[in-house]
Amino acid sequence: MATHSMLGALVSTLVVTTLMGCGSDVSGGGSGESPSPVTPTPAPTTAPVSQGLKYPGHGFIVHEWGTNTIVAGSDGSLQRGLHHEEEDLPSFVYDRVKAAPAIGGPSVVVSKMETPVTYFYSDVPRSVQVAVDFPAGVLTQWYPGVVKFSPPMLTHWGGPIGGQVVDPVLDLDVDFYMPSCKEQYSHPALGRLDWGRVDVLPRGVVPSLPDAPLTATTWSYARDVAANPIHVGGDIAPQDERFLFYRGLGNLDFPLQVGSVPGGKIALANPSKLAMGRLFVINVGEGKGSFTVNEGGVAPGETFEPAIPSLDGAPDLKAYTDALAVKVTEALDATGLYHDEAQAMVNTWKRQWFTTPGVRVLYLMPQAWTDAAIPLTLDPPPDEMLRVMMIRVEVITPETEQADATMAKLLADPGTEQQGRSHFDALGRFAEPRLRRALAVVGDPLLGQAYLATITSVETRVGTGE
Repeated sequence: MATHSMLGALVSTLVVTTLMGCGSDVSGGGSGESPSPVTPTPAPTTAPVSQGLKYPGHGFIVHEWGTNTIVAGSDGSLQRGLHHEEEDLPSFVYDRVKAAPAIGGPSVVVSKMETPVTYFYSDVPRSVQVAVDFPAGVLTQWYPGVVKFSPPMLTHWGGPIGGQVVDPVLDLDVDFYMPSCKEQYSHPALGRLDWGRVDVLPRGVVPSLPDAPLTATTWSYARDVAANPIHVGGDIAPQDERFLFYRGLGNLDFPLQVGSVPGGKIALANPSKLAMGRLFVINVGEGKGSFTVNEGGVAPGETFEPAIPSLDGAPDLKAYTDALAVKVTEALDATGLYHDEAQAMVNTWKRQWFTTPGVRVLYLMPQAWTDAAIPLTLDPPPDEMLRVMMIRVEVITPETEQADATMAKLLADPGTEQQGRSHFDALGRFAEPRLRRALAVVGDPLLGQAYLATITSVETRVGTGE
């Protein structure tokens, strides 16, 4: 049967079918014709960073920026389990749960691909068919509402009175009565969002936007651009915004290998044929911060060990943050992003990127990687499409690993367990990856399993099969 459910202003089309053999089966959309792929226009390599670029006032241009966050051990191993988001999304943002009628299911939302936003520029009003795919993952949140999405939700058979809609990807308690059904439906892969028709409204039109105060969320920073407003939903469920937003989780392949070696150095290696863009090494702690910039990025085949910038004599957080914001904005300007887009991206993420204690690396990924990892299709295609992805790597240094390992050992003794738990609890979304790395350093994967189970995220369970 076909069900049409309205949640707030969103209408999502779900094709729901109960197969008695599987116990549960549903399509969450994704059928039908796909928009034709876009051949991206190569991004400019330089831009007048003193003033920045802006829309020239003619043509159809699409720009996008986004970020991926990963955690790397000193040996370069990627650690699973970013437990929660650092920024709350507005309540009007949709996810796989909200896109189905009145369902239960998991409340945990996890993501590594965070906050890509897509802007549209046009000198005339136009309509565009828009969809994005995530072959190596699942798209978990989006706004405005889509007309189709996949992987599908499922209707779990509940007896003669009907069934319950569940998420076979993020809800690992779904009872698949047949192994073949689990194999077909439970993988975090082949993600897709289809917005259908997106109307690019005339420039100068003042859209009716849902409230997103900066006191509660950083969402509205991304609105502070001169992009055309967009309208999704036609006359049934109209929604206006300045951009399309989506977020997901998956198993992406990052060409740049990032680790750390004793003596306060980052270990970087690029065995790929892709050139990485401008790279920042950041150190934050004790109310101050310091950074260095590798203006040339990382060339294919290049390996080097930049020093972690010292905090001795470093400026206070405000002075350091102000200086770093200027440098990162300049780096984004140089990709070809319009200046207000670059500023919007920095304003959205500077608290997490610049002030979170720890050592991290930020670098710009080439557009070819983004186009392959998360293909964006538009019909008709724009005259120019630019996609800028910043990768954030939280680096666990050997010194931090040893400190975490010491605290992890406390989890084995009831008398000291709470001290160990408090240490990792204070790490927020990084508690799980830091603990997992510590257990690997200790060499006892069974240590602290009771505590680990309480902080393990859905993303980790999905990714590891735990």
